[in-house]
Formats: sequence, structure tokens, C-alpha cells
Amino acid sequence: MDALYHNPILTVFLSLVAILIIGNSGLQLYMLNAPPVVIEKEFAHNGAAGCLHWALPIIYINPTDPPTTSRVLRHEYQHYMQKAILSPLVFNIAYCLEDALHGYDGNWFELDAYRAEGDGLEFKVFDWNLKGMMEVRPWTK
Repeated sequence: MDALYHNPILTVFLSLVAILIIGNSGLQLYMLNAPPVVIEKEFAHNGAAGCLHWALPIIYINPTDPPTTSRVLRHEYQHYMQKAILSPLVFNIAYCLEDALHGYDGNWFELDAYRAEGDGLEFKVFDWNLKGMMEVRPWTK
């Protein structure tokens, strides 16, 4: 057993695994109890974007008209809840496998998020641009 503690490669590897597990669990705990942070920012394409979107409780969206914003936020909130339940690490692995096996259009996570866009759920998010909580409701004329 003493040889394991004196092996620097194994010690560093096990430390990194522990940090990954603790970070993943911490993010999952946050996501199960707190709203996502929404940041509106201009992107080259519509919808949500950003690599941080995959790991952190952040949703990036393009500023657009209220009906589209409401729909996109509901879609991304569904992904947020998928990540909260599965944990960010498991979600990313499962999402990538689904994408590799079925492509974007057949990806179960995307199909579930598209289905949720019109379900009428009302939820709260923290709007980074306004520095306050915002209630998201389905868009009605």
C-alpha cells in the first residue's frame, strides 16, 4: 500500500479523478436547486451557443424577438434539467453518444427539448444582463 502513495503519477491521476467527481457533483447539486444563468449575447447564428453551456449552469442566447426568446429559453431549460438529473458529466457523455449514433435530428435529448418548447411551463432564470431574476412564460399575443 505504501508503494501506491509514493507513486506520483497514480497520486496525480487519482487526485484529478477526485476533483472531477467533486466538481461534477457540486454542479449537479447547484443545478438541482438553483435557476440557470442566462446571458444574452450576439452570436453568428441563432439559438444557444458556447462550450461553457455544456458544463456550467449557463444558457447563452442571441437577443431576438420575445416569442423566439421564450421558445429558445424553454428548449435550453429542458437541457438544463436533463443535465441536473443526469449530472453534467453523464449528460455530456450520453449526449455525445446519442449524437454519434443518431445524429442531431435523431438525438433523444434534442427531441425531448423540442417537444418541451410548447408545453407551457413557467420557470425562473437569473438574467445576467439585467442582474436579476426573470420569469419565463410561454409567449402569447
